[in-house]
Amino acid sequence: MSLVFYYGSEPWDGPVDLYDMFRLEGTEKEKAILEKYLPNYRINLVDAERLEETERFSEDLQVILTMLKYRKNKDGLRNYVNENKQFFQKVDHETSQAMKAFLNMKHIPGETENKEEAINMCEAIQEMYDDGVRDGMQQGIQQGRDDLLKEKVKRKLQKQKSLEQIADELEEDVRVIRKIIKEVQ
Repeated sequence: MSLVFYYGSEPWDGPVDLYDMFRLEGTEKEKAILEKYLPNYRINLVDAERLEETERFSEDLQVILTMLKYRKNKDGLRNYVNENKQFFQKVDHETSQAMKAFLNMKHIPGETENKEEAINMCEAIQEMYDDGVRDGMQQGIQQGRDDLLKEKVKRKLQKQKSLEQIADELEEDVRVIRKIIKEVQ
């Protein structure tokens, strides 16, 4: 029996049986002969993000499968963790490693070499959320700086200032100002 455990964020678009995998080509007669000697094995697909009845699985797997649905929605993930805090405060090593992989986490705070020790995933997920917020704020600040610099360059261009004058007055590298001028013109 073949089993594919797919946890991508886009719906599965790959083959679901052996014939699809080989994409048998040729005349109908040739296909019929090949199919006579090559049985069509179905690939059992678990499309984790789109599973409906996760309660059929063990508690650990239920949690992981449900988390996959929230991996692009940090607020939703944080709410889910808060609703299931009792579980997430004491997660075994194997489950924590699966969560780490599926959520693309670099590390888990409190993670140790001791595989017997339970891990508080609430802290790990909160840290992941906080990192996302910090990254967003940094990107916003940088975007604001870039926009302000572009606006200043535009005003100086309207005053007929040269590239070198603008770079000198704004205390920026000439290459940076040249790039901005190309963008705004």
